[in-house]
Amino acid sequence: MVLQRMRKYLIILMCALVSCVGQKEDPDEPGPSGSGADKAAGLVMDFTATWCVNCPRMTSAIEEASAQRAIIPICVHFQDDMVCDDGKALVSHFGVQAYPTAVMNMDASTLITATSKELIIAKLDASASGKEPCDVDVLVGADGNVSVTVTAAEAGEYTLSVALLEDGVVAPQTGGSDNYVHNAVFRGFLQENLLGDSLGEISKGSSVERSFSPGSLSGKYRVVAFVCHEGKVNSAKSADLI
Repeated sequence: MVLQRMRKYLIILMCALVSCVGQKEDPDEPGPSGSGADKAAGLVMDFTATWCVNCPRMTSAIEEASAQRAIIPICVHFQDDMVCDDGKALVSHFGVQAYPTAVMNMDASTLITATSKELIIAKLDASASGKEPCDVDVLVGADGNVSVTVTAAEAGEYTLSVALLEDGVVAPQTGGSDNYVHNAVFRGFLQENLLGDSLGEISKGSSVERSFSPGSLSGKYRVVAFVCHEGKVNSAKSADLI
């Protein structure tokens, strides 16, 4: 009888231990993106427009994917009140012909029009950089100027882009509402070249610093600094301006 009770308690204890192990959080599971997202964050360029009925579905798919990957979205508007010259140039560069369209990590081969969380994640994984992510530090001064320091985890040639984004823009959205809130609205690049300014060859552990001036702004703005290697995003960092 005593032996049977001991066996019963042992079985209960083992089940409890298995249950605890099954509920343990994975420390390597990436969290949602946003300001201060980790250095290896993936970049999703969302080509969108206020007149596009399906564009809110792409936005939702990117948000859903952000629960499984560290993602920084950049919303590039076209033929509406939020369009900008650099946005038009990006539309031309990637050959965007339908809306919505998404491009992962600046890799043209990842272009998709399907509003699928699973496809976004698959394309992000396919476009991963071949090098360990650089460390990107973004410092916003009291004067609003932006300083970006890039430290290479592996030696290589890198480029740096700094995108200016605006959050909380309220404007009518087809397929959404008359008071739809548009976030991560692309307002242009702060670097000189559309696809990034060269940082040259950086040796392992070495750092390169660049400074940018976004000018006078009103509203809620932030910058996204991203480093590319061989045309693919290697690392990205977001920082609030106002």
